[in-house]
Amino acid sequence: MQPLKRLWTLTVPGLLLLSGAVVVERAINASPLVAMVQDEPNKPADEDPASPPEFFWQRSDPSLIQDEPLTVVVPKGLPPLTPKVVVPAHNPLTKGKYELGRQLYFDPRLSGNGEVSCATCHNPDKGWADGGKVSTGIHGQTGNRSAPTVFNTAYGKSMFWDGRSPSLEGQAQGPIVNPIEMGMPKHENVVRKIREIPGYNEQFEKVFGTKPTLDGIAKAIATFERVAALSGNSKFDKYNGGENDALSESEKRGMVLFGLRLNADDEFAPGVELQKGKCTLCHVGANFTNEQYHNLGIGWNEEKQKFDDPGRWAPEPIGHKSDASLGAFKTPTVRNAALTGPYMHDGSLKTLEDVVEHYNKGGTPNPSLDVDMKPLKLTPQESADIVAFMKALTGEVKTTAELLPTLPPDADGKVPDPRAALSTPKKKAAQAEPHAAR
Repeated sequence: MQPLKRLWTLTVPGLLLLSGAVVVERAINASPLVAMVQDEPNKPADEDPASPPEFFWQRSDPSLIQDEPLTVVVPKGLPPLTPKVVVPAHNPLTKGKYELGRQLYFDPRLSGNGEVSCATCHNPDKGWADGGKVSTGIHGQTGNRSAPTVFNTAYGKSMFWDGRSPSLEGQAQGPIVNPIEMGMPKHENVVRKIREIPGYNEQFEKVFGTKPTLDGIAKAIATFERVAALSGNSKFDKYNGGENDALSESEKRGMVLFGLRLNADDEFAPGVELQKGKCTLCHVGANFTNEQYHNLGIGWNEEKQKFDDPGRWAPEPIGHKSDASLGAFKTPTVRNAALTGPYMHDGSLKTLEDVVEHYNKGGTPNPSLDVDMKPLKLTPQESADIVAFMKALTGEVKTTAELLPTLPPDADGKVPDPRAALSTPKKKAAQAEPHAAR
């Protein structure tokens, strides 16, 4: 085995690694990384892991809790939010928790300058993303990845483009302390800030039986996202439910090319090859994703013969890394894809037509290209039909106006307007230019 030529140990302000420092091996041409680390906090090594700081977690006092279960009827086409299967046992759905999470999601006070909220980059009216090529955070700083949609993340097995967080609860904690997203110095700072707001103290007692904690913040935001971002009952779902006239002829041809069979009693003859587009090799199941990671050639720098972004490879622990994970990113859901452009982890493909063309040409050649990425030889009409089918996966969605809460006032009575954080933050005239990953 050849010795490593050089190692970097990455440290990012406010972010703590789950399993030690991320090590980047220059010998295989991975770019230096910033803020591409586990976002779930870990205790300092010199503290008792059985006794986390009280701002991280507190033992609940059940006598304080005044909450009740939340029953959710999911839209047509989606699996139920089954406890312990879809909804984790440690974070059951409750009415008070959902409402608390709704407020925290839209509250700019969770950011370092009080101007950015979760909804800044994940706006329901922008496909639960931000519509930008890459995301823009505090002080107008830009990251190097596009904000992924929150649509149907209730069913996700991992979060972020590189899957570095195992849950919505974990994902909710990361952006708060990311220096170019929400910019809080430490998780402790945001907890202390929330504790200065009387209305939040009252709600945390009723929901969790504790003071505000990072554990509670994460659970509340995750609960809101699990419920509010559900989307189904698309034209496809209606067709799949037996309404044969719910899809047009073009959409039906696209459905077959995509990899799905028409209803058994549908007499329409599509006249195209089943799965010619090979879409269902990755976009499968009720949420149209296999939750796996694939290298499509996006971000490969042919001149430098290296990846601009190493993708899944970065958060994989030493002992698990492989060439196959270099430049590989999580398969996104195709549901509501018409609402979530631009596409790919770097926002490099503007339209769904661009996406189909990228697949049609077999991706961009590179040493780690997925074995299933091969030229498809789709005709222009076939490509258009696949796009038509993907648009038919657009479901019912909740608007920002429906979800915007009235936020609890500060101790001095001031109430921030959550709508102010929905616009793209403006860049300061002079500032550092770090890059963060999603």
